[in-house]
Amino acid sequence: MKSKFHTPSIQPTAFIASLAACCLAVVAVSATAMDKPAADKPSTSANKTVDIRTWKLDPAAGWSVRTLIGKNVRGPSGEEVGEVENIVFGPEGKVVKLILSTGGILGIGDKNLAVKWSDVKIGPGYDYVTTPITAESVEKFGLFDGVPEKSGAVGPRQWRASELIGDYAQLKEGIRYAYVRDLIVSQEGQLQAVIVSPDVGYARGMRGYYAYPFYGYGYGWNPGNPQYNLPYGKADIADLVPYTYNKR
Repeated sequence: MKSKFHTPSIQPTAFIASLAACCLAVVAVSATAMDKPAADKPSTSANKTVDIRTWKLDPAAGWSVRTLIGKNVRGPSGEEVGEVENIVFGPEGKVVKLILSTGGILGIGDKNLAVKWSDVKIGPGYDYVTTPITAESVEKFGLFDGVPEKSGAVGPRQWRASELIGDYAQLKEGIRYAYVRDLIVSQEGQLQAVIVSPDVGYARGMRGYYAYPFYGYGYGWNPGNPQYNLPYGKADIADLVPYTYNKR
């Protein structure tokens, strides 16, 4: 008896061609997915380890974060609106905001405000900064304006200079080494270097301050880390010359 279900015959050549086409499509999709950059992942190309024995930091090429902390903050007409309290960096080490304390000057009590770095102008000699803040516009400069609310896994985030200044620095193999004294930022607002003061227990001969390239996410330091990890060993830094640092 013939079955009531008819099974169509499959030609071997056609089947193989169809299977090959499907495999090529899967490979193409996989390659496309691999080409796409990971979302919210900071680039690390600029943070590759450099030879500290030949690397030099030009003191005139940037400014010190500690130089600005505590300096006067002015409004667009030159009126005093507060003082600099902190500097905020993005995951790539770029300055994104300035945080100031009003000290009750604007009639709103002692509040902290945040100003986009693109709206900040540094005065001559780094003696003050000018911002667009006025008594009438103060509500536009909240601390959390433009900051996304946390959702899901915590990824690279903005961080404050005070999270790194005052941290401990270690060499390779967990060798306790120094104290992070300051951060040096380029005129374009890119974090270039950390200034450290070696611990007296590490080497009595290492007096003064030393500059090292900044290594951030994926390299030497992430916000919340217990210390700043330098990718160098004792032999690498044995003959370093102290950095000409203006202690402020």
